[in-house]
Amino acid sequence: MLTQEDKMIKKLLIIAIAINTLTAHAQNEVDALRYATQNLSGTARYAAMGGAFGSLGGEFSALSSNPAGIGMYQFGEITLTPSFNLNTTKSYTNASNLSSYESRLSIGNLGLVFTMPQNNLDWKRINLAIGWNQLANYDNTIQIETINSQNSIVDVILEMTNGTIQEDLTNPYSLMAWNTFLIDPLVNNNGDTVNGEYISNFSTSPKLQSKDITRAGDMKEFIIALGGSYKEKLYLGATIGIPTFEYYEYSEYTERETSDTSNNLRQMFFSEEISAYGTGYNLKVGLIYRFSEKIKLGGSIHTPTFFSIEEDYNTSMTTLAKDTTRNDNMGYFNPFNYNLVTPLKASISASTNFKNLLIGAEYELIDYSTSEYFTSGFENENITITNIYQRTENIKIGAEINIKPFVLRSGYSKYGSAFAEKDFSVEQFSYGIGLNNGSYFIDVAYVLSQGSEEHPLYNELIPIVNTNHNLVFTLGLRY
Repeated sequence: MLTQEDKMIKKLLIIAIAINTLTAHAQNEVDALRYATQNLSGTARYAAMGGAFGSLGGEFSALSSNPAGIGMYQFGEITLTPSFNLNTTKSYTNASNLSSYESRLSIGNLGLVFTMPQNNLDWKRINLAIGWNQLANYDNTIQIETINSQNSIVDVILEMTNGTIQEDLTNPYSLMAWNTFLIDPLVNNNGDTVNGEYISNFSTSPKLQSKDITRAGDMKEFIIALGGSYKEKLYLGATIGIPTFEYYEYSEYTERETSDTSNNLRQMFFSEEISAYGTGYNLKVGLIYRFSEKIKLGGSIHTPTFFSIEEDYNTSMTTLAKDTTRNDNMGYFNPFNYNLVTPLKASISASTNFKNLLIGAEYELIDYSTSEYFTSGFENENITITNIYQRTENIKIGAEINIKPFVLRSGYSKYGSAFAEKDFSVEQFSYGIGLNNGSYFIDVAYVLSQGSEEHPLYNELIPIVNTNHNLVFTLGLRY
């Protein structure tokens, strides 16, 4: 049962969704997809081979993919992976093509593996691992600019406001528009004010509409993995995953007159600020079977992740007239808490080796339409998730060739589009080199990621192209 405060917060969410038709932040299916989408970066070896480690094993980052690989460790291991990420975003509109850049240093992996040899003739060893892997990076900036001669942000606000007398205005966006003189009461031909009917203080001339968006944050997963080797043929493992994320977004929508008009209003700003924090729980189980010295097959299942999320939201509106500046703002009274369940994921994998060449491939299946909010009042959002998202596949292929003392690697992966009617798939091309000295190893990888999306700017969908460059270093010690 929603409390009065929850109802107020939910009302703000609904209004924000309506405003989304012109400014593009939706706190519903967009959030569900963001927290369900993962792109495990991990160690440099894992990244260089496109993440195709489902049946290879002996790799810490793969414990967030197929935990059976822990059974292949014969020595204890410590890994540390710093990385440098550069994201480029380009928008395409009728007015301009704008590029934005965002860079960041981060830690992609920190892991510790303990091996415990057994006297049992069948179960050769039981191994334990603890640490964390980076699952997602949210750092991103977008700049959009277009000229619109048909519509204004005020049109949607007027649609929300008309029919409500001034004394009963409670819609926060209507109140901000009223308090900043973005809208005024309608005056009829007799010079009388019509209470409950409103007009825009903008002219009907073309407007320059722009939006700047800054996003930051990431998702990390703390893992505890346990597994073993049965007769060196069957490897079993399980991982308890505790993903945590922090996400921040600040966006500013601007609309201004492009020519001198008789209207006093010249420009308006509408900003939104969102901060979200979440913790989840999941279980991963997997197996790898060695058919021969050259062929291994693997499979894994990830349970849905159950997230508890806390979110803060604030927004403000500012208008600039020829002689004055006015500002108003609103936000949550308290952080808004809700629960989200992200989809189950399953994978199958295979690998083979030829002398000094190692090849791995992996196929993942995930149904984004099964994400679901488990908080009262989100029924419409859950219906939207079911309608617009789909089941999709991820494909990973990687190869490694040992040319002593170096190891060369390359990989390719394609992450299928979550959208039922639009292809927003992401492709990754990766390359790497390593030096393995037995007691220690050093690996370097470069990953190029390319994808596209659309960002709604009022009544127009703006094409966005994302290009990401990731440079990964891993230092590992065996004991």
